[in-house]
Amino acid sequence: MEISADIFHVNGRQPGKTKKKTNEERTFPPFFIFLCLFLAFLTSSPLPNLMLKHTVVLARHSSAAATCTRLASRRATVLYLPLARYSSAAAQGVLPDFAYNIPSSRTSQKQPATQQQQQQQQVSPLTKYDSITAAGSVHSDTHQRSIVQSLDQLWHELKHYQPHVKSSKQPGLVHSISRLFATPPKSYQPKSLYVYGSVGTGKTMVMDLFYDTLPIERKRRVHFHAFMLDVHARIHRLKTKLGAGGDPIPPLADDLVRESYVLCFDEFQVTDIADAMILRHLFTELFDRGVVLVTTSNRHPKELYKNGIQRSSFVPCIDLLMKRCHVLSLDSGTDYRKIERERAHEPVYLHPLNGSTRKTIDRLTRQVTHGAPLTPKTLRFLGRDLVIPETANGVARVAFKDVCANALSAADYLEMVKHFHTIILTDIPRMTMKHRAEARRFITMIDAMYEAKVTLIASAENSIMEIFNADEGKDALAEQMRLRMDELQVDTSDISSPLFTGQEEAFAFQRALSRLIQMQSKEWVNKDLQ
Repeated sequence: MEISADIFHVNGRQPGKTKKKTNEERTFPPFFIFLCLFLAFLTSSPLPNLMLKHTVVLARHSSAAATCTRLASRRATVLYLPLARYSSAAAQGVLPDFAYNIPSSRTSQKQPATQQQQQQQQVSPLTKYDSITAAGSVHSDTHQRSIVQSLDQLWHELKHYQPHVKSSKQPGLVHSISRLFATPPKSYQPKSLYVYGSVGTGKTMVMDLFYDTLPIERKRRVHFHAFMLDVHARIHRLKTKLGAGGDPIPPLADDLVRESYVLCFDEFQVTDIADAMILRHLFTELFDRGVVLVTTSNRHPKELYKNGIQRSSFVPCIDLLMKRCHVLSLDSGTDYRKIERERAHEPVYLHPLNGSTRKTIDRLTRQVTHGAPLTPKTLRFLGRDLVIPETANGVARVAFKDVCANALSAADYLEMVKHFHTIILTDIPRMTMKHRAEARRFITMIDAMYEAKVTLIASAENSIMEIFNADEGKDALAEQMRLRMDELQVDTSDISSPLFTGQEEAFAFQRALSRLIQMQSKEWVNKDLQ
């Protein structure tokens, strides 16, 4: 169990024994410690840090610690910990190794056999990549391997990294006094990685390789859609707690760092002004607390939110990413999702929409549900309900018009994939720029299903490659966007922006098509369809 604590080293000793002086130790006289604790008692100031649960007293004998315990009994739990035991615990990672310049020689205790065995079992990303490519389960790619080499270097840096402690809360009196005598912590922080490139080049695969092999507990791997939904929910709770005028971002950053100091984001993108404003502030706070990011994206950082509304306010966030991240391109020119794969025994993407297709969809529905009757299911989340009209045995059957033509969001699709391992999506129409909103929801739904490795069975008007035409309807879209911007009294001088012309949707749809092709393979689909 990890103990978060401030450390007092009390120069106590057993009666009758002569204290051996050393030049390496930094100690505080007992009267100084007692004075600090007594001040805390009088002023009701929490012991050294408001976030800490324990105060660890390093003493040569329990008598010195006992006096501290009596003085601080109403303010904190004081744990008596002999110096040798503290050093051993710090070496095992149970306690932080910042006890007022405790010498490194005192923490180099022999590690337990179990920990040595764990270290022997650790495999770095580069070793793992070379192993799976040699086995033939992944195509060997020099571009991918160069990215893995950078991830491998970061992996080794993070093995022994601990972020420096920073909190949005004000320190107590004792902590302020004790810091005057403490050795400042090292400020080294590994540089983050931002990997961008075309669809299907293996960005997610190499990031997952890094994440899965990283031997630390405080890490988090999440699709960026899901991360922002979590951020918005936390901000709402913090605003309710802090009241009007309170800034929720610093305490939000505290919470995120306490849970994970390595954050891995898949499909990093910014298309919303609210997200853009939050990220500018949040990333600053996270980096200041020692967080390390590893993220994938289809866009270079300088292309993020390009020509978006009030983009100038987001530029500082881009500058921060450029400063704090190694920006690496993974663009081998090969979309590995489109490489010929063994198809599922049963076709799972059916077109056109006719009687034969409907009969096949009905048969596949019976097959994956094992003949169970279809009944409605209500998903309750975020204070509202989403009704799925036909479900059975972890399978949902929905019509395109119900989940993509209606005003659903990423939160709805992420909730669906939590409950269903197979989704049957029927009656997908051919889409153009006139159907921009439906296309965006469809893309978001495919992203959520891909991330959760959900099986998709679909019926559509056209083949995968013809389901979306980015050129048709551009003029109507431009006029629609111009009218909307006029209503909002926003400058429309740059109506050629990717957000206005639909280039952003066309780009995202290429990713969705690539994923749809992979989702038809035998290795992807439900075992009942293989």
